[in-house]
Amino acid sequence: MKRALEIIPAFLSWSILAFFVVIFFTRPLAAAVVIIIFLLYWVFRLLYMSILLILAHHRVAAGKDLDWLKSCQTAKSDLKFGDMIHVVLYTVYKEQKEVLEDSLDALKASLYPKENVIVALAGEQRDKDAHEKLDFLKAKYGGYFKDILVTFHPEDTEGEIPAKGANATYAAKKIKEYLEQNAYDLGRVIISCFDADTCPDKNYLACLTANFLKNPRRYRTSFQPFPVYSNNIYKAPAFARVIEMGSTFWQLIESMRLEKFITFSSHSMSFKTLVEVGYWPVDLISDDSLIFWKCFIKYDGDYRTYPLEVPVFMDIAVGRGFFDTVRVQYKQKRRWAWGVENLVFAGTAFINNKNITFLEKARRCFQILDNHINWATWSIIISFITPMALIWGRAVFKDALVLFNLAYINNIIFHTFSFILILSVVISYEFLPPRPREVSRFIHVLFVLQWLLVPFISAFLGSFPALDAQTRLALGKPLYFYPTPKKREA
Repeated sequence: MKRALEIIPAFLSWSILAFFVVIFFTRPLAAAVVIIIFLLYWVFRLLYMSILLILAHHRVAAGKDLDWLKSCQTAKSDLKFGDMIHVVLYTVYKEQKEVLEDSLDALKASLYPKENVIVALAGEQRDKDAHEKLDFLKAKYGGYFKDILVTFHPEDTEGEIPAKGANATYAAKKIKEYLEQNAYDLGRVIISCFDADTCPDKNYLACLTANFLKNPRRYRTSFQPFPVYSNNIYKAPAFARVIEMGSTFWQLIESMRLEKFITFSSHSMSFKTLVEVGYWPVDLISDDSLIFWKCFIKYDGDYRTYPLEVPVFMDIAVGRGFFDTVRVQYKQKRRWAWGVENLVFAGTAFINNKNITFLEKARRCFQILDNHINWATWSIIISFITPMALIWGRAVFKDALVLFNLAYINNIIFHTFSFILILSVVISYEFLPPRPREVSRFIHVLFVLQWLLVPFISAFLGSFPALDAQTRLALGKPLYFYPTPKKREA
C-alpha cells in the first residue's frame, strides 16, 4: 500500500501531461475541446481564488487595528493570561549570526511580556560554528527573555535523517525536561517552531495568546501565521520576489478554506499536544505539515489549523548570483513539493485508524492529491501545451469553429490573469517593508513590472520542481533535506 501511494501522484501527473500531448498530435480537434474545458475550469478556479485572496486580505487588514494585548488580558477563558508561557524554538543550521540577531530583535520588540517568553536555540552538532554562535546569542539576548535554552542535536542518530524535524524534536524533548524541572504546567505552554530567519510581527505572540485562550478546542488546534517573504526583498532578484510573494498569497488563500488548511513552515501549538503526539517526525522531510497529520490521526480527525491574523516575516531564498538564485529557488520549491509524502503518511495511517470515517479519509487524500497534481501540471498546460495547440491547430484546421473558441477562451484566460496581476500588485504593496535609503525609489516601478514574469516562471519554478519531487518519490529516490541558505550582506 505504501509503495502504491508513493507512485500515484507522479503517475497521475505524468498521465495528464501525456494525455494532452498525445491527443494534441492525434486528435487536434478533440484536444482543442479538452483544452477549452480545462481553461474554463481554471478561469472559474482563478476567480474563486481571487475572491478568497481579497477576503483574506480584508481579514488581515482588520487584524492590524486590534489591540491584541488587551484582547489577551480581557479574554474569557478557563486559563489565566498571566500563567501562559511561550517557548519560541529556532532551528539553526549554518545560518549567519546576523540572521538570528534580526529574528531575536523582532521577538524582543514584541508587544508582549517577555518575562513569559522562553527562547530555545536548537543547533546541530555537525555545525562546527554552532557552539560559539549560539553561546554569543544567549549572552547577548539572555536579559531580554525569561530564559534562553541552547541545545545541540547529535549527528548520525539511528532512525533519523539530518533534517529540521529531528533537530526540533530533540530540542523539544530537552525543553520538556526543563519545563518539568521548573514545575510548569504543559497545558499552559505554547510552542512556536520557527526557522532561523523568522521575524514575528510585534503582535504575533499577543494574537496567538488571545486566540489560544478563547479557543475551547485549543488542545486540538494548531495556529498558523501567514508567512511574508520580505526580510531581504529589496536585494532579491525580481523573479524570486514574485515567486515568494505568490507563496504568501497561496497561504492567504488556503487560510480561507479551513476544511483543508494545514500547518506550513513556522507554526505554533500547545506544548501538551506536541508531547502527546510524539513531537515532529524525525525521519521525514516535511515536518511542518506532517505534524498536522500526526495530530489529525492521533485525535481521530478531531484536529484543525487556525489561521492567525498577523504575519511572520522571512527571507526570500537567494544564492550568490542570478543563476545560483534560480538553483536555490528550484531546490527549495522541490523540497516544499516533497510534501506530497503527506499522502503516503496519512494514507497508510488511515488504514489502521477505524475511528475516522471513510468519506473523511477519502476527502483528505483527495485534497492532498488535488493540490500536488495541479501544482505539477496546470502551469505546464497553460504555458506550453495551450499555445502549441493554438499554433498547430491554426496550421491544420484553419477554419474550425472550435479553434476560434479556443482562441477566445485563451483570451479570457489572458484577461483573467491580467486582473489577478493587478490584484497581486495592489495587495503585495501591503506587505512591503520601508524602502532602505540606499535603494532607489524607482524600485517601485520594478515591483509593478515584475509581475509580468509570472507566465514565464510559473512552470520552470512551479510545476517542474513539483513534478521532479513526485517522480523521485515514485522511483524510490530519496530527497535529502535542503537547508535554504540564509545570509546578511555586510
